[in-house]
Amino acid sequence: MTKSKCPICGCEQFYVKDPDDEFEVYEFECRAGDVCFNEAAAPGQCPEIDASTEIFCNACAWHDRFEKIK
Repeated sequence: MTKSKCPICGCEQFYVKDPDDEFEVYEFECRAGDVCFNEAAAPGQCPEIDASTEIFCNACAWHDRFEKIK
């Protein structure tokens, strides 16, 4: 299974901010093009991620649109 990586540091963990609360974040991996939120995230509570969603690397300062790692 291929995982997407940060183009700067190679980290495979990312997060997205909640559109309603910028201090709430949801961590995920991208496996074979599919977003896989971590186990702590409640199903149905995670925000929708599409190609234009801004995502952030969990290890460095990189951030860009989701389409950059797919």
